[in-house]
Amino acid sequence: MPPFPFLSLLGWSKTYGRHSLPWRQHFHLSVKDQGYHIWLSEILLQQTQVERVVSYYDKILEWFPTVESLANTSYEEFFPYYQGLGYYSRARNMLKTAKILTEQCGWIFPNNTEQLMQLPGVGPYTAAAIRAFVYDEPVLSFDTNLEKIFSRYYYGTRSQKLTQEEKTFLEKDFQNTEISAREMNAAFMDFGSKVSLNTKPSSDTEWRELSKKYPLNDCLWFKTQGALEIREKKKKTIFPTKDVHIKVVLHENHRIYYSSIEREYQPFILPPTETNIRQTVQEYFRTKHHLELSVRPVHDKYFEDDEPFVVCNAQVQKWDVLFAKYRKENGFFIENT
Repeated sequence: MPPFPFLSLLGWSKTYGRHSLPWRQHFHLSVKDQGYHIWLSEILLQQTQVERVVSYYDKILEWFPTVESLANTSYEEFFPYYQGLGYYSRARNMLKTAKILTEQCGWIFPNNTEQLMQLPGVGPYTAAAIRAFVYDEPVLSFDTNLEKIFSRYYYGTRSQKLTQEEKTFLEKDFQNTEISAREMNAAFMDFGSKVSLNTKPSSDTEWRELSKKYPLNDCLWFKTQGALEIREKKKKTIFPTKDVHIKVVLHENHRIYYSSIEREYQPFILPPTETNIRQTVQEYFRTKHHLELSVRPVHDKYFEDDEPFVVCNAQVQKWDVLFAKYRKENGFFIENT
């Protein structure tokens, strides 16, 4: 595996990178404050687009400017500032991590992958990002976007997954450059977001336009114009989306399940809607029962007596629930007494 042109990508980043992102404005702060800002941004960015995160990031920092202030906050107090971002277990993990840092770590994030991964909600990627951006440690934050860039460069297709040995080689190769890990990881993130997209140009004109801003001239994907990256077309199945009934499994951390009727467990059934299903479920329970929910994407579709149904899980996030309570044991729902 030949060396990767890190300097070429870094040069592109200096001109086209997203230097105005708010979490990139705090590298002059203490390690303690940097750690809080970087961790907060990385957690919020998990499975969420940058454009959505910016306003939440600013709002949370305004009301909870330090990790101590977050650690001293209850979920009920924190919820209004997080509400709407989804993945609510992420919010609970943020409060748990803040408390751990306050009670055990002197408010400072460790500079150690194993210790970082013991914090709730922190996986290998987030741990590497904290080490890179807070401590400028020479590590690469491998995620799907970073792997895509390397796989396209060496193999011409993002479907070719990197081996652990290849990742180790690339990280050592990067360390030999003595480039700032902050700058390099930011460059990869920006390149993946703005140029190395999941789609590819569909015409010679678009490829020529891409060539004006594509810094990796030896990239096999670029040289072959994506010819090696063949995606299988998924077979479309016809399902009458506008006519589906919505079956809602309402629960609290999957420990308590709420029934729509007394004396036996029954999920909630909502009528068909032409609007977004998750928003419809949230609005129904908010308006009719004064409940705030996080609603997961539809995970099942089926027909019952020729009627189409979809199933989604909804977790109660705020306020009292007055429905009958059940627990689930060995696949059966048993009433809580």
